[in-house]
Parts: sequence; C-alpha cells; structure tokens
Amino acid sequence: MPKTEMTVEQGLSLASQYQSAGRLSEAEQVYRGILQADATQPVALHRLGILAHMAGQSDVAINLIETALANAPDYFGAHNNLGNLFKDLGKMEQAIASYSKAVAIKPDYFEAHGNIGVSLRNLGRLDESVASFRKAVAIKPDFADAHCNLGNVLVDIGELDEAISCYREALNIQPDFTEVHCNLGNALKNQGKTEEAIASYQMALSLKPNYADAHNNLGTALQKLGKPGEAVASYGMAISIQPDFADAHSNLGNALLALRMLEEAVASYRRALEINPDLSEASGSLGSALLALGKIEEGLEMEEKGFGVISFDTAQGVSINDGSTK
Repeated sequence: MPKTEMTVEQGLSLASQYQSAGRLSEAEQVYRGILQADATQPVALHRLGILAHMAGQSDVAINLIETALANAPDYFGAHNNLGNLFKDLGKMEQAIASYSKAVAIKPDYFEAHGNIGVSLRNLGRLDESVASFRKAVAIKPDFADAHCNLGNVLVDIGELDEAISCYREALNIQPDFTEVHCNLGNALKNQGKTEEAIASYQMALSLKPNYADAHNNLGTALQKLGKPGEAVASYGMAISIQPDFADAHSNLGNALLALRMLEEAVASYRRALEINPDLSEASGSLGSALLALGKIEEGLEMEEKGFGVISFDTAQGVSINDGSTK
C-alpha cells in the first residue's frame, strides 16, 4: 500500500487529536516525522516539548520549546507554556519572564496574566500578584480560576471580605468548583462564621467525597463548635484517604485530647511527627498530652520543643520565645 502524504497542517491536526485522546506515543511519532521534514517547525517543537515535560524530561522540554521560540519569537502560547514548565520546576523568576513575554505580545492573554499572579504569590510578592489577577478577571470576567486565586491572595493579606466575594463570584461562574467551596469555608471559618464554613465544606465533599483537605477542615470547624466526637470522624476520613496527612493526624490528636482519650491522642501526635518532624504544634500538644498522663520529663521536653521556652519575670510578666539565643 502506498504511503499517504500529509501536509504539515494535516500532521499537526492528527497529532493534536492523538494527544487529546491520550495516545501520546503516536502524537510524538507524528511530531518527530514533521521535524524530520522541517527541523524548525515551531508548533511541532513546542508540542513535542510539552510531551517531554509530561514524561519528566524537563531539560529536553526546555530545549525544544526554546528552539520553537528561536524560530517563532512571537509564539505567545509557547512563551506561556515555557513559563508553566519553569513554574513546575520552582523557577518562579524565569516563569514570570516567560509569561511577561507572552503578555507583551498578546496583552489580553488572560491565562498568562493569571499565571504571573500565581508565580508572584509563590514568591511572596502579594500586592503584585493581586494586580495580575485583577488584570486577568478584567480581561475575562468569567475566568473562575483567577477569581479563586485572587481570593487566595486576598486571604494571605487579610482581606477576608473581598476574598469571600471572589470565591462566591468563582462559584457563580462554576458552581461545581470543589476547591473554591473548601477555600470559601476556610475564609468563613476565619471570620468566625463556623456554621457557614461547615456548609461550604459539606458542599465540597458532596462534589468530591475523597477530598482529604475538606474532611480535615470540616473537622476543625466541628471542633470549633465544641463537637470533638464528630471532628474525630472527619479527621479519620481525611487520614483514610491520605494516610500521610500530618496536619490531620495532629488535629485528630487535638480532638482526642479534648475527649480525654490521652493515649490515643499521644499516638496521633507521634504519627504526625513521624510524617513531619517540624510540625511544632504537634510537638507542643504531644507535650501537653504526656504531662496529662504524668510523663513529666518527656512532656516538658516536647512542650518546650513545640511552644518555646517560657520564662517568668516579676516585673515583665510571662514571655515565650523559641529558645534561640540573641
């Protein structure tokens, strides 16, 4: 049977269909065939780079996408995806540089503005992050991800009322946005609106029953309402879904301690610290539980490790520090 000849455009279309269907090796084969015919074809280079990144070959991916951009400097989608690659590698400054090139070419590229916002937040540049997310939603008011991310940064800077408005806007656009229901719950809980927070966590769990964070957060809200028994059940669900969830083990210890189940609380705190030895709250709470069991020496040691050194001064009152020398 004679070989069927395809144009580059047909080859790119076929490879894209393979890629969308998850037939990645076949997509890669088509892209490589195109590059055999034209080693400078930027779309094939770019998409092959994305496949390389998905396969964990980040250096190869960077090289391929940078080669695509050398041949097509105005390829804004490739600049954006190169930024995504750098962001995934934790190279936030390089990510921002790539995203900025994308928006310089296409100023209304709302996805890239949103990506800049995420990278700036990761660098702790929160005011700049807010500005980038505001640009993204100004360009595309129904951009639910950007409303959510804007809400997250506003929480970081303590603007809870506006953060809640952002989360509600995201949910108006996308009612089944599970993570936003959970984030809204956290913001409401921080405002002391615990019953509303519980309703948000329950909505998140109705959409995604295996959402460990939502089970854990529901537990903290229930405990805040003075329902440690129900909280224990929520933490248990979180741990059954994610056994190495250190915060959930620590929170379970808190609920068990409130129920005066001291041995069980100690076991939960110890498990939390096995997973994350730097979890200071678990260390301090473990100390409290050990003291309640009469294990004075270890209890004091763990309280000091978790809560710091407590010193008394008759003139100044009580001060707590982390035990470090000045």
